[in-house]
Amino acid sequence: AVVSTQSGHYGRGAIVTQVKGAVEDHAKKSYSVFEPHSYTTQVVAGTNYFVKVKTAAHGEFVHLRIFEHLPCYGGGVYLHGVLQHHEVGDSAVDYFDQNMNFDEPQWD
Repeated sequence: AVVSTQSGHYGRGAIVTQVKGAVEDHAKKSYSVFEPHSYTTQVVAGTNYFVKVKTAAHGEFVHLRIFEHLPCYGGGVYLHGVLQHHEVGDSAVDYFDQNMNFDEPQWD
């Protein structure tokens, strides 16, 4: 189940930083602003983070789906999805389906 949305900067900012390069590769542009705004989590065999990230001073955002493996599976953070939003305002970040191919270890 997806838990409630949390606002503001949070202790998982390092996770967002870890996937910034992959987000820029996907968007085919670089971001001088890349600040977590709000997030929602989903606990699975690890944690899915659905994060709204501010990407421009005038209020453009991307929504990211980031998966963090459990430590017993080696940990690791993987970008599973990106939704581009050119918005100003308070649209909530919420669950969305994985929409990217990614390199992730396969577990037997």
